[in-house]
Amino acid sequence: MSDATTPYGDEEEAYTVRPYAVTGGRVSAASKDLPMEALVEATTDVDSLSGVTPEKKKILQLATGQYQSVAELSAHTRLPLGVVRVLVTDLAEVNYLKIHAGGTADDASTHDESGALSLSLLESVLDGIAAL
Repeated sequence: MSDATTPYGDEEEAYTVRPYAVTGGRVSAASKDLPMEALVEATTDVDSLSGVTPEKKKILQLATGQYQSVAELSAHTRLPLGVVRVLVTDLAEVNYLKIHAGGTADDASTHDESGALSLSLLESVLDGIAAL
C-alpha cells in the first residue's frame, strides 16, 4: 500500500479500477451530446444516499454547492472524460444531478444576426479566462 493520498481523500486507500468496470461496461452515455463544458450541480444531499459507487459519490460531492463542468469533474476525479460523461448522465437520469448544457460555439443560439459569435459568449469566455 502506498502512503500517497488519493483524489478521494486521505482516509481511503488508493485503488485502480478499469474504466469499463466503473461504467458497467458502457462506453458511451445515453446522451452522446453531453459537451465537456456542460455545467452540473447536485440536486440531492450526498450523505443521505446509499448504494452509490465511490466515483458517483465523488462527482456529487464536487457538484454540491457549486457548478462544475464535466471536464473539471474528470480532472478532479482522475477519471477519463468518457467515463465521467456516462456517470454524469446516469446521475442526471435519477435526478441526483442537474445538467446545464448551455450554448456552445457551434450552436445557433451563440451567434448574433450577422453570424458572428455573440457578445455574451465572448464575455463568458473572457470571464472564465480571468478567473484562472
